[in-house]
Amino acid sequence: MRTQKTMTPAETVAWLNRFVIGQDKAKRTVAIALRNRYRRKLVEEPMQSEIYPSNLIMMGPTGVGKTEIARRMANLVGAPFVKVEATKYTETGYVGRDVEGIIRDLVRSAVNLATGKAREEKKAEAEARVQKKLLDALSRTGIEFGSAGELAELLKNGRLDDVEIELSITERAIGVEVFPMIPGQGFDNQINDQMKTMLDKVIGKRRKKITLRVADARNKLFDEEIARILDGGNHIQEGLRLAQEEGIVFVDEIDKIIGSEGGSGPDVSRMGVQRDLLPLVEGCTVSTRYGPVKTDHILFIAAGAFHGSSPADLIPELQGRFPLRVSLDPLSEEDLFRILTEPEGCILEQYTRLLEADGLKLVVEEQAKKKIAATARYLNEEKEDIGARRLRSVLSFLFDEYLFGAPDLIKGRVRLTGKKAQSRLAVLVERKDEEGYIL
Repeated sequence: MRTQKTMTPAETVAWLNRFVIGQDKAKRTVAIALRNRYRRKLVEEPMQSEIYPSNLIMMGPTGVGKTEIARRMANLVGAPFVKVEATKYTETGYVGRDVEGIIRDLVRSAVNLATGKAREEKKAEAEARVQKKLLDALSRTGIEFGSAGELAELLKNGRLDDVEIELSITERAIGVEVFPMIPGQGFDNQINDQMKTMLDKVIGKRRKKITLRVADARNKLFDEEIARILDGGNHIQEGLRLAQEEGIVFVDEIDKIIGSEGGSGPDVSRMGVQRDLLPLVEGCTVSTRYGPVKTDHILFIAAGAFHGSSPADLIPELQGRFPLRVSLDPLSEEDLFRILTEPEGCILEQYTRLLEADGLKLVVEEQAKKKIAATARYLNEEKEDIGARRLRSVLSFLFDEYLFGAPDLIKGRVRLTGKKAQSRLAVLVERKDEEGYIL
């Protein structure tokens, strides 16, 4: 049986179609990149180490699905994923965030994934240990619960959740800051993390007796037991492997770090960020709190609107590290209508479910849906084009009376007709010029 990580490019595109409307070229490109990772694993060494990912740049206006495609792709295969904005980083030597923090964020995400998987695998073992400790604590209360089997059954069914018991639990040490926490200064923050871990191991194992309800004790004991089981496990190494072999870094707004040639001031820093990103994309070793990480086989996906610029304006060395380019199309009225209604968990369903949770069953007629898409497209053309994000602002305006009125002022079943939607949205369209002057 084919797993998610071994899906063919055609199967990956079919899966992405459930969540992202249109943009077939972009979905095709990322599906191939994903499959190439699987193909590489089938190649024997030393050739396997020689095969590097083909990084790509997505070009297109905001709100057309660039981030969504990358995020859904990472979710599909359970790969560590981190999205960063290029404008948040500054050249080395300037006050701001260090680009190596991108890799540290990715590693943190990867270790969390590996730890979550390890916790799930060891959950039954930890629960068995918790059950034994709770039974021992209950037997010391002096309360008569019947036979051991009856006690275990009562505990399993939650009948004893309110019984108070005495437990000896680990008292964690309070962390000490060795260096001030400076945003972006990864080295100092890394040392603080390492010192906190060391202090936990050296002086954080003191135990104290406390009295609490069985229900609360179960959660505390589970966290303690799962930590004890995972201590010394290989989930950290697995997290590092995931980051190095399957990690995906999405660098948004890469067009915003394009500076003019021979520029000064902010342009200098922008060009510097490109130069600082280059070693990460080329392949280097970054020091993290969990150990060194090589970036050679991390997949980098960059994105930007590129209004008035192009990828050719990036420094040549960085251009060469993003050999694939794909353009995403602006959204038409038909695209907006499909985005509104077709994807799993589409935005229209989100709003109707929210109202349904408050006892209001809102039925939106087909003509009303078309008016919503038409209004969103019109506002994108007349004002700033923010793509599919415009649908949320249009729906919020259209559903305002329902969102405010439920559940006390409006109840039961309500039908939103095309005529009512048009009348209501006409107010929004008429206000567009006026809203343009509001700061």
